[in-house]
Amino acid sequence: MEESRSYRRERKQAKKKKTGRGSGAGFGSIQMEMRRLRVLIPGGRRLNQPGLLLSKTTDYVMHLELRIRFLKTLLSKLIV
Repeated sequence: MEESRSYRRERKQAKKKKTGRGSGAGFGSIQMEMRRLRVLIPGGRRLNQPGLLLSKTTDYVMHLELRIRFLKTLLSKLIV
């Protein structure tokens, strides 16, 4: 899957802002991933607490899985 230009730009900026703590896979990269997740999840931009964002994410993933299962069932009924 190809990365978006804005994501690549964020990654470059994050690399420039390294604080020298550890390998760079610390708090800054977690914040960046949280930001990306907020954009993907409906209503996620309002969520600032990681626990709520995680809960909303799991609910959304379950919703998408149910939607896929429904569409596959519908498609199998139409093809037969």
